[in-house]
Amino acid sequence: MHTSTRTVADVRDILDRADVFGRLAGFDPRWVGSIPLDIHGPEADADICCSAGDDLDGFAAHLEACFGNQPGFRVHPNTHADEASIIAYFSLEGLPIEVYGRKRPVETHESYIHWLAEHRLLGLAEDRLRQDVRSTKAAGLKTEPAFGKCLQLGSDPYIELLKLASPGDEALRQIIRTAGYAAR
Repeated sequence: MHTSTRTVADVRDILDRADVFGRLAGFDPRWVGSIPLDIHGPEADADICCSAGDDLDGFAAHLEACFGNQPGFRVHPNTHADEASIIAYFSLEGLPIEVYGRKRPVETHESYIHWLAEHRLLGLAEDRLRQDVRSTKAAGLKTEPAFGKCLQLGSDPYIELLKLASPGDEALRQIIRTAGYAAR
């Protein structure tokens, strides 16, 4: 358990020291989630989504070979939205890590698309949005619902954020302004 929030740079250093992205290079790893967006709290894990290709068992074996000696390591099959996947959990220097792989390309994973939309929104809005999302998460909401609440995105923030990954910047600026944040 962490008592303070690690900086984005500190987490990146931990991932780099363990050569996480190098070890996963054959699976197109992408660092997603709240930490690279700098909206995380002290208990955040580093989320990495990958394209496992057609061989989910091979991906699981690769994770075991690369990270099986890390504290808390476990890997298992998972089903997300009726789709088979592999998920691994372990710890590096006390930082919880979650590596997730599906058969399809990372660019089509919902978690990656959500992350892209969130990244774009934070880049276009005043920093108060980042602060409010961070505070809303600290009050108990997950990332997507926190964005949904702050930006008044409607009843299902997961679906709404999928829609926001592709509109032009001006459409996103309008959403930001409508929610009461200044747009850049």
